[in-house]
Amino acid sequence: MRRGDVLKGAFLVLLALLLVLVVTGVDWPDGDMDAISNDDVSRAMLGDEWTSGYSLVVFMIGLLLLVAILGGVFLAKEERE
Repeated sequence: MRRGDVLKGAFLVLLALLLVLVVTGVDWPDGDMDAISNDDVSRAMLGDEWTSGYSLVVFMIGLLLLVAILGGVFLAKEERE
């Protein structure tokens, strides 16, 4: 094995361990998930007469991810001579 492969493997194991520690270390709330209705979700996403909701934020994040994916595909294409 090459030294670079060993370092890559160790880095991946370290990242996986960090992910597991973060997820298990969070104090997740004990809530009743059945209490959330469709009306609650629509008010949170679209807002009501007093708030603007999160729909614009979700749209902008989706647009940013789309541009990032298209940019990655464009950069990954091989040019023909």
